[in-house]
Amino acid sequence: MTCTEIFEHLHQNPELSLEEFETTAFIKKILAEEGIEILDIPLKTGLVAHIKGSKPGKKIAFRADIDALPLEEKTNLPYKSKNPGKMHACGHDIHISVGLETARLLNQKKSELCGEVLFVFQPSEENGKGALEVLKTHVLDGIDAIFSLHSSPLLDVGQVGIKEGAITAAVDLFKIKIHGRGSHGAEPHTGRDPIAASAAVISSLQTIVSRNISPTDQALVSVTHIEGGSNWNIIPEEVLLEGTIRTTNPATRSFVSKRLTEIVQNTALAYEEEATVEIENAPPCTNNDKELAQYAWEVAQKCGLESVRPEITMVGEDFAYYQEKFRGIMVWLGVGKTKPLHNPEFTANPQAIGTGARYFSELILNY
Repeated sequence: MTCTEIFEHLHQNPELSLEEFETTAFIKKILAEEGIEILDIPLKTGLVAHIKGSKPGKKIAFRADIDALPLEEKTNLPYKSKNPGKMHACGHDIHISVGLETARLLNQKKSELCGEVLFVFQPSEENGKGALEVLKTHVLDGIDAIFSLHSSPLLDVGQVGIKEGAITAAVDLFKIKIHGRGSHGAEPHTGRDPIAASAAVISSLQTIVSRNISPTDQALVSVTHIEGGSNWNIIPEEVLLEGTIRTTNPATRSFVSKRLTEIVQNTALAYEEEATVEIENAPPCTNNDKELAQYAWEVAQKCGLESVRPEITMVGEDFAYYQEKFRGIMVWLGVGKTKPLHNPEFTANPQAIGTGARYFSELILNY
């Protein structure tokens, strides 16, 4: 199969996090046809392939995530998703295709390859936990560096985004419960209204970024889910608020969580109510290695690609877990300017696959 045919098959058959069984089987089939070794490691979905060069050298990893999103596709592509409510709207089908084509190219150049390469086709990136599952296997222990890509609908095919330091944000999830005392809607003085307290909490949380964080720092606090009440004339006992915190440095991450908890609890107290706050840490911010970023930039120039320095995005990426343990870099790969990621009309130009594979094969081979 050509890389375009592989991409179209993957796009038509998206699978959600931890459900990527057919995707994994398809990747194994393509690798087996190329005679590329697949390592026996305890992953339910996803896999790690191995190519060993003819000469000693570094041990490098390349990561491509493989899961899709719970979205109903709204494109007119002839190869649009055949799985209702599921879509590759984040470009992971491009990532897999680039990974497979890069493996194919490097396997053909084993006589030139010094060292070995591990190709990580990682499950479950969209729920932020797939990288941790791979790390638990210890298959990457001892690697010298790890490379990865992410599709960018802000860049044309032939462009790559390369930047040292953070390119995506740390992600935290919060759950707040405001506990009041229910009453008749006509007799609010006999209860403690958690809806009024919740409104005050939501307004006050916006002051964290606007008044407690330096304007030169980057952070956001978003309340994205409100739930409370059962009828128009009943003041409820409890209101649930959920949302996310996004930051780009560890000190700010710690401060925002602490400040959010203080605001919630003290605002509830002012309304004579109680509040509980749960904060779950998801992936930290990416941290592209400075020397690898410079190296990736130089290789892009040699490959005739246009390099740009992208702005930080506040989305999350579990590739950051690898970067906590190993030197690593994620490169934005231009897939043509189109609708945003996670949009049901997102499309990716398959011409980006050949561009990405040639680039990453050179990046790995020369490193």
